[in-house]
Amino acid sequence: MKETKAKTVKSVKVIKNLRSVPSEQPYEITEVKRSPFGFFVKVFLIVALGTILFLLAQKYRGQFLAGTVNSVPVTRFELNQKMGEKYAKTTFDEIVSDRLLKQELKKNGIVVSEEEVSAEMAKIVKDYGSDEAFKAALTQYNLTEAKARDSIKQSLSLKKLIEKTYKIEITDEAVKKYFDENAKLFEGKKFETVSGEIKDTLYQQEVYAKSQEWFAGVRKDAKVVSFI
Repeated sequence: MKETKAKTVKSVKVIKNLRSVPSEQPYEITEVKRSPFGFFVKVFLIVALGTILFLLAQKYRGQFLAGTVNSVPVTRFELNQKMGEKYAKTTFDEIVSDRLLKQELKKNGIVVSEEEVSAEMAKIVKDYGSDEAFKAALTQYNLTEAKARDSIKQSLSLKKLIEKTYKIEITDEAVKKYFDENAKLFEGKKFETVSGEIKDTLYQQEVYAKSQEWFAGVRKDAKVVSFI
């Protein structure tokens, strides 16, 4: 009995000791002062970013948009899809012809120099009457001088290839026949003064005809696969 009482007294002392332990002091809450400029910096960054994005969208919008119709966008993807449906086969055929020509030119060792291109361009400019008239013609057909030179180079290359492949000869009889059959075109002119021009025209026509024949044969023999 005494032992039980002693334990009870001891327990009470322990509880009193625990209660007498001083509690930890509470943390002191202090007000954190924020810089009044923080908000304005964020607003400035948002506005600046928005401006940059807008300017980039204006600069590169042509890469994504073809235009608008009453504010409704027409995307590049839509435009390219329609163009593909309409012009894909024609464009593919043009690429095939260009590739075949380049391959045949390389195979036959045919090269056209820049001097030859310049000389031919000078003839064309002379035919137009002036440099201004020639440039106006380029603008009319949406061509640059560089594209015109490329076209002339391709034409001269093909001409050399046809001349190497076929024997083209224009007789005096053919020239006279052309003069007689197209008298209205040469009204007031003597045959002797225009015979050279007629012969050159007939020669170019023959080159063109042979080039069509040549392309048909090369295309037939070529292994061309289209997925269009």
